Parts: sequence; C-alpha cells; structure tokens
Amino acid sequence: MSATEKASASATHDTHGDGSGAVPIEKLELAAARAADGLRRALSTDHATQAQLREVLQPYSVLQAQMGEWQELHHALHQVLIAFSPFHASLRALGQAGAGSTPTDGRTLLRGWRPCQAAVDRLADFESRVEHIRLAPQPPGRASLGWGARIAALRREIEDRLMEEAWSIAGLVDLADEFHDACHGYLSLADRELRLAIEQVQRLYTRLLGGL
Repeated sequence: MSATEKASASATHDTHGDGSGAVPIEKLELAAARAADGLRRALSTDHATQAQLREVLQPYSVLQAQMGEWQELHHALHQVLIAFSPFHASLRALGQAGAGSTPTDGRTLLRGWRPCQAAVDRLADFESRVEHIRLAPQPPGRASLGWGARIAALRREIEDRLMEEAWSIAGLVDLADEFHDACHGYLSLADRELRLAIEQVQRLYTRLLGGL
C-alpha cells in the first residue's frame, strides 16, 4: 500500500470509526477544543512558552498543507495513467500488427486519447493552484519544468503526431513510452515526498507530546 493509500485509509478510519475502538472525529474535535482552551488559560501570562508553541506549530501546519498537496498530485497523476492506459495499449497493438500508419489510425487513436487530455488538463489546473510543494531545483543547464508543464508538452507532441498525414508508429510508441515514464516518475516523487512529510509530522508530534 502506498503512502497515499495509507493516509486515505487512516483519514477514513478516523472520521467514521469501524466498531474496533476508534474514536469518532467529532469527539476528538471536542477534546481538542477543550485542550486548546485549557492551554490558552494556562499560558495566558506565559508569553515565552506561547512563542515557543507557535514556533513549533507553524511548520506543523505547513507540513500538513504539503501532505495534502502531495496527496492530491499523486491522485491526479494516477488518474492520468488510468486514462492513458487504453490509448497506450491500442497504440502498442497497432505497432505489433506491423501495419503502416494511416490518417484513419491517427483519428481513431486521437479519439481514444481524449480522456487522457481531460486528465492532463486537471493536472495542469492543480499545478496552477499549488502553494506548498515544488520540485527540487535541477542541475545547471538542465530544463526545470513542473510536472504539469512537462506532461503537457509531451501531450502536445503526441497530438501533433497523430494529426499528421503520415507518422511513424514506432516513433509514436517511443513518445507514448516517454509520457508513461514521466507520469510514473512524478508519481514516485509524490509518493516519496508524501512519505517524508508524514515522517516529519510524526517526529514533530512525538517531540511535542512525547514527554506529556
């Protein structure tokens, strides 16, 4: 199970409970409100501790936001791959048949490509709204495209190739393989970064509450 699936399963379990002793989220929220009220009263005159607590909780809030965005990216990329799979399979079957490409083949494949277009559009829309996550800086001289920009660029290349009067099936298979590998690469990145954010939250939680 990926980090995203674990986080999703945990959220569902915590929210609804399953009869195994889990505390419903509503009760946890009430307990948290009471604890926060008690902290405010206890620290009402202890300004130094208030400042220390804010210093700890601010990065905790950022980490939570990063977890949410990495999880959303993971889901968006997974949806792209689901939409891409039938097109990729059809293209590979055409290549294995050994026939030459025709405009009719291109139009047929382009119709099968439409669901992937919509999924890539949603990925690009998500990238435009991202606030808390980003790709690691690239080495000097290497292009630094965001996940949406790179995948959108490959999408345009595939569509341009399909609309040509004559095109190489082998060349299009190579381009589709590159698209597939790019999506999987970013999917692995999102999973890795989500795991890291979860680990950091757990460490911070242990440091903050472990001595209570």
